[in-house]
Amino acid sequence: MQQFRRLTAMSAVAVVLVGCSVQESTRSGGLIAPTGPPVTATSPASAVVTVVGESIDAPSASALGPVESPAEPSALTDEQSSETSAPAETLASPAEPDPSADARAVLAAADPPEGFGEGVLGVTGPAGLRVWPVIVADTPQSRQRGLMGVADFAALGGYAAMVFIFEGDTSGAFWMRNTPLPLRITFVSASGSVVSATDMVPCLAPTPPEECERYHPDGPYRIAIEHPLSPAFDIGLPSAEFVEVTVE
Repeated sequence: MQQFRRLTAMSAVAVVLVGCSVQESTRSGGLIAPTGPPVTATSPASAVVTVVGESIDAPSASALGPVESPAEPSALTDEQSSETSAPAETLASPAEPDPSADARAVLAAADPPEGFGEGVLGVTGPAGLRVWPVIVADTPQSRQRGLMGVADFAALGGYAAMVFIFEGDTSGAFWMRNTPLPLRITFVSASGSVVSATDMVPCLAPTPPEECERYHPDGPYRIAIEHPLSPAFDIGLPSAEFVEVTVE
């Protein structure tokens, strides 16, 4: 697995279809051109998309790994300290487990479809942090393709979702042309908050493309997350308080 690199944008999973080439966004599933008012791009939020192993201008704590807290100064007097202190070896705290370890194990064993990347999705909610391995679509070609033709998401190798990452804020709609698997899409802002979410139904031939429904966000978003409509793919997004993506 390659080193993680810091991104300044967010979002995704997809599959390579035998005999299918990437088409224009108005001909295939996935992202389609925005139909609402234009959105002004804003500066990326560095706290939302994180990377390991690269310096940053303003370091921020990542929810996807353990963070060491500075030692608190003791309020005890020297006498109290000598009476209550235990040997040094008993004071050492065990290392905190890395909540992303299981997700990264999946990434180490699986290969994303050709033309796609992979990463780790962190979803923080009332029950705490949950971490998931995801396939990433961060190029125009991969975003247009999306999950077109995928009928069995579990067969992709253990990934939990597809994350679409954009370079700036967008208002683009999605559709389900040639996408046979019912999906839920969640739009996430640059600050890591959920903008809106909706369930999407397949739109297959012989339905004409112009009759396929367009699924619009409630506002500008920086990443979009798609996963199958199944309890097995419940990744905590409906109650998410903060969403973070680390891309390989």
